[in-house]
Amino acid sequence: MLENGSLFVNALVLAVPIIGVYLLRRRSFHKGLPHPPGPKGLPIIGNVHQMPSSHLWEKAVEWGKEYGDLIYLENVGKPMLIVNSYEDSVELLSNRSFIYSSRPHSVMAVDLEDWGWLTTFLPYGETLRKHRAFMHRFIGSTDGALDFRDAQEDGVHAMLKAILEHPDDYGKYVNRLPGAVIMKNIYAHQIEDDDRYLDIGRAGVRFVGDSEHQFFLDFFPWLKYIPEWFPWVEFPHIAKEARKASYASRYELYEITKKRIAQGTAAESMTSVFLAENTNSDGTITDEEEFCEAAATLFLGGVDTSTTAIMTFIMQMLKNPEVQKRAQSEIDRVVGKDQFPSFSDMEDLPYINALCTEVLRHACIITLNTPHFTTADDVYKGYHIPAGTSVLANVWAMAHDARNFPDPTVFKPERWLPSSKGTELQGLQPTDFWFGFGRRVCPGQVWAEQLLFITIASLLAAFNFEKEVGADGKPVEPNDNYHPSFIRALGPSECKISPRSGKIEALIRSFVEEKGM
Repeated sequence: MLENGSLFVNALVLAVPIIGVYLLRRRSFHKGLPHPPGPKGLPIIGNVHQMPSSHLWEKAVEWGKEYGDLIYLENVGKPMLIVNSYEDSVELLSNRSFIYSSRPHSVMAVDLEDWGWLTTFLPYGETLRKHRAFMHRFIGSTDGALDFRDAQEDGVHAMLKAILEHPDDYGKYVNRLPGAVIMKNIYAHQIEDDDRYLDIGRAGVRFVGDSEHQFFLDFFPWLKYIPEWFPWVEFPHIAKEARKASYASRYELYEITKKRIAQGTAAESMTSVFLAENTNSDGTITDEEEFCEAAATLFLGGVDTSTTAIMTFIMQMLKNPEVQKRAQSEIDRVVGKDQFPSFSDMEDLPYINALCTEVLRHACIITLNTPHFTTADDVYKGYHIPAGTSVLANVWAMAHDARNFPDPTVFKPERWLPSSKGTELQGLQPTDFWFGFGRRVCPGQVWAEQLLFITIASLLAAFNFEKEVGADGKPVEPNDNYHPSFIRALGPSECKISPRSGKIEALIRSFVEEKGM
């Protein structure tokens, strides 16, 4: 149930004067058609009292057993549709994207925290198209305007050296990797110890995706006018800090990069290429604001989510040593024991690719896609879906759907291997739903998939991962407790990490020394 019960009661009392407004906004049946099924709500407040404070994705799976794959809710007159199946999500969010591609207005993130500039929150329109064009051109493919893979390999090699020297702190260096790479790609920023911008990026991700006040304020938007001094209310203070992180994420690294370019000290990056092409003779810059926002969105999108996938991989290697051995055997056979995998080896390492795919499915980093928003009434499967409905694709449900993935709780990379007859694998894959749907599909998909491959392949070539033995002489089980937010996070496990050979250890050191890292 919702937390902060006293605040909830106070909100209901204060809501009495505007109940009539919400009643007027309630949707009626469209041409006599019912809404999709869902739990029965109460008058006026609807299903607010049934919304869980966390793990909404699991609650939706539970609801789905009774109501089916389409679950309709209303919260203070605001309609919401949770979609548990891949097929329904494709039909609505992709095939009918012309009315399902906008975003609902977020009171907390947009009005109070000032994150409305993020590509994620933009309604469908010209600004969104500009953002996505910038993103696709620079990181949406491996043959775009920027070769981001060199920075990925350099970042992975630096991480390997750090883990080699401080294996007990591997979680710290895994957490640094995605942020270090994305900042180098976008701004040519070389990460430092305790890097301020890495901290800003992580804070931004949490402000945007992990606010317990997010839905509550969307149901009672007038609460945003409560002053900071009001007792027992935290969100005005959180919003104040979020606004600082928003400004820093949006502008600071961009302005630093501009100064370095002017001084002639900046390496090539997404920003340097953009400025070279869009700076006019009078010094003005075409579409600067849109680029600045798109670049900052990529920074925030890349700084955190890949970390969970890498940490999931290490946790699964501890739990499944036979998978680790099979993967290392393939690398040794294809690449050799005295060198590291590269992107040119990708097509020749089917088991590593299968392992990466299963990591994405099992980690289920984003449990619910950011809500789409209907801009017109729709009819689907005999149900009326009103205009103004927030539509959430339940990625968690899709990743754990036994109809598509038998034994969904079991980690099985071999489920993604081509058949023994040489035919390509058919059927649903995590990449079909993990990166979103329709016009809202994640433009950073290629970047994320490439980073995950080179990281996993390099870690397997470099190290053995084993369970630590506790003081009682028994193996210490790895940590598999994910932070229960819409963007899941996983902490490190107590384990033993050791180089596979002296040659590999020397190679790790030589890579970093050659690059001067």
